[in-house]
Amino acid sequence: MFNKMSSSPTIPTNTLPIAFRSEQISFVLLLLMMFFLPLSKAVVSVTEVLLLIVWLIGFSDTDIRIRRMEVWKSSPFLFFFPGFFLLMLLGMGYSSDWEEGLQILNRYHYLFTLPPVVATIALNGRRIRTLLMAFALAQIPVALGVLYIVGTGHELHHGTLHIPSPFHQRPRASLFLCFSLFIMAEYLVSHYKTLNAESRTALGLVALLNLTALIMMQGRIGQLGLVVLTPFFLLMYVYRQGRGIMKMGFTVLLVLGLGGVFYALFDGVRGPFNEAAVEVQESRNGYPNSEPNYSSMGRRIAFYEVYWPLLIQNMGFGVGTGDLSLEGKPLFEHQPDGITFDRPHNQFLEIGILLGLVGLIVFVLAWWGCVRAFDLSFRPLGYLFVALLFMSMWSDSTLSTQGGVSFFMMFMALFMARPAEESGPVLWKTGRIGRAPVAKELLELPVTAGS
Repeated sequence: MFNKMSSSPTIPTNTLPIAFRSEQISFVLLLLMMFFLPLSKAVVSVTEVLLLIVWLIGFSDTDIRIRRMEVWKSSPFLFFFPGFFLLMLLGMGYSSDWEEGLQILNRYHYLFTLPPVVATIALNGRRIRTLLMAFALAQIPVALGVLYIVGTGHELHHGTLHIPSPFHQRPRASLFLCFSLFIMAEYLVSHYKTLNAESRTALGLVALLNLTALIMMQGRIGQLGLVVLTPFFLLMYVYRQGRGIMKMGFTVLLVLGLGGVFYALFDGVRGPFNEAAVEVQESRNGYPNSEPNYSSMGRRIAFYEVYWPLLIQNMGFGVGTGDLSLEGKPLFEHQPDGITFDRPHNQFLEIGILLGLVGLIVFVLAWWGCVRAFDLSFRPLGYLFVALLFMSMWSDSTLSTQGGVSFFMMFMALFMARPAEESGPVLWKTGRIGRAPVAKELLELPVTAGS
């Protein structure tokens, strides 16, 4: 009996070691990237490196390698933004400041890596929606930070090395908060009947928290995006029937009405736009009452006035990827109002200065081609995203920061992804651009506790 109990346990011969599943691991890494987009640049950078390594490991599997190659062959739009990045690389050939040029290339590298990588990871509709919701829920600590800063006046308003304040990058933070509201609204509308009362209440409270933070932080671009895009959201998800002219009239009236209500009720909305009007007037009068370097609208007007001649002089191919500072700083030495050098605060103007009319046309065509390639499953939400980013790029150099360019490219890549089947073997759906056969079914989740 003793010998029987002390003998070694029998290990089944069919026991396998822990399997490395690159597709599942890639999804987890994408989830981390989406959640930390508004929270930590360092985490996003490290996670992206891990994602690329895991994605490359996946090529050792024959089935994965064949599927990815088929996706690339049938989806040329995945290489539109990488093509623009290669144009930026060519722009280094006639740049004098290679140090700044390499910094810009490092910042813009997401245009080269994310589309062909993210769109070839096997993502079904449930996973894509999970990634979208991860970004929306990540705004909770941002919103709480805004409420804390406004309520206490704590010095975190200026940010710290460990917990950067949302006010430090106000345009980006308001942009993120605004789009998170549309993500949650789309989820509630699409799954209202399948969600229980607690889920609907929880999502509603999170949306209210984010809306409150957006109003209190006084981010003009996010507030403007909310007012302008809300009617279009209603047209795409709620008010779908009716004549086109009636829809257009409804949209105009709702934009004016919603904007008027927000302006009348909330000082956090009224203040920034009143301030903008004063700044524009002061910029025309030579800043009699305020310091120009702290006038947001005045600075933008000055940037356009200073940079426009530089764009005209280098209309063909621009000054080069790395020479914006080299060419721009001398122009501000004689600025009459004493405004100091900064980026143009207009993404299209900045690309035109760097790469000329050729680069600007390539960028616009690449973006337009990718928008046309949005999968039908999430196309309306993708259109709202594009409209919001388009407004942002006219008033800011949105892609000049890691947060802005990673936000832009991550969502563009997700909206171009082709959702796989929800059950059974993972099968990749290819075919006509933007026409996924399972689009309608992906918008509904089963009524289960796990969903």
